[in-house]
Amino acid sequence: MNQAFVASSQDEPKFNAVEMLEQFSNAWANGYLKVISNTIEWKIYLNSGKLIYATHSVDPFDRLERHLRRLSQEIPILTNTVRQQVRLNFENQLHNDSFLPPDYRAIEWLVEQLYIKAPTAANLLKKLSQEVFESYLLLKKGKSEFISNQLDLPQLFNCDLKVFIEDCQKQLQDWRMLAPVISSPEQRPYFFSQAAASQTLPQEQLEKLSKLLRGFSFRQLAVLTNQDEIRIAKRLYALVKNKTVVLRPPQPPFDKLPLIDLPVTDDTSEIAQPTSTVAPKTSTPKAINPQETLLGISIAEPTQKQHTIVCVDDSPTILKEINRFLEQYDLKVHAIATPTKALIEITRIKPDMVLLDVGMPTIDGYKLCRLIRNHTLFHNTPIVMVTGNSGLIDRAKARVAGATDYLTKPFTQNELVKMVFRYLT
Repeated sequence: MNQAFVASSQDEPKFNAVEMLEQFSNAWANGYLKVISNTIEWKIYLNSGKLIYATHSVDPFDRLERHLRRLSQEIPILTNTVRQQVRLNFENQLHNDSFLPPDYRAIEWLVEQLYIKAPTAANLLKKLSQEVFESYLLLKKGKSEFISNQLDLPQLFNCDLKVFIEDCQKQLQDWRMLAPVISSPEQRPYFFSQAAASQTLPQEQLEKLSKLLRGFSFRQLAVLTNQDEIRIAKRLYALVKNKTVVLRPPQPPFDKLPLIDLPVTDDTSEIAQPTSTVAPKTSTPKAINPQETLLGISIAEPTQKQHTIVCVDDSPTILKEINRFLEQYDLKVHAIATPTKALIEITRIKPDMVLLDVGMPTIDGYKLCRLIRNHTLFHNTPIVMVTGNSGLIDRAKARVAGATDYLTKPFTQNELVKMVFRYLT
């Protein structure tokens, strides 16, 4: 491999995302373009000038997990167990020296193991790349280099780069029509005013929406409802503009991704707004057609049950922090500080998920995990080990003990919520 530096100095911070790629596409280049901006790293892989994949460093396996979850509705064998195996097999390889990224090789593995077929993999790679390009095309500055590679690259997906960019720009333009009211697919809508909402929404829809808008981003809501995130954003636009719904900023590290800018027009004061979603100008909110509110079909479905989580840790401080992180969500959280009583309590509570500390006196987390997993009630219950150790041996021990996943201390609220989202939604 050799490196060709293209633009990377403090004196030349400006960056044209499209022009940068066009020169490599026209040169039939083989390799990948690496761009670093605001500590985020984008990689765009080309084979003979054609796009074969795009990824960035903000939790690529969370991105893959979301897309696989939606795909699992069409392909039932893509179970939670299979998706977790993908993460375990490849996520710890994020910093290896392989040319292709581990999220790409994870999709290759799914094809090799016959969980998905090659055409499905191609469509999955395309959708993942489109999501990455949405943020890449917003870049105005960054350091970049092109890493050449003459090896024969796999052909699960390839696309004319110019056509692909045009398609992504159309999608990005839809987002721009919502700016600056909505400025990121990673923003998190919450109900702000029940009183205002009651004037615009039927009570049944109000109750169901209030349970849904609990801190999930637009992208996460798309998974929960099996709908496109831009459609969800358009449905929420009026409620955001009249302050019935408030948008909280993206959780770290998604807050480092570029925000959506305004569409380019001759007069930005006359930016076209989304059809049928312009906020009312009068003080009394205009009634909203139930079919035009968020998730027209999904809202009519039964409300999801309230999930129960048990947290086992001998540290009251950790238990209090976990409860604080989760208190704003529609969850019942039970804290257990005495590990010797944990199994009895867990059997009584019958939780939907268990967060289990590893280093506890009398009985360690691995042994307790085995006891829980061997109980007939909890063969399939998600058990997440929480520990300060992040080594591969510790992860292997957790897996052998029957743990579903692994959360390393110290963890952020975003990391904990993502873990809960992964297994309980």
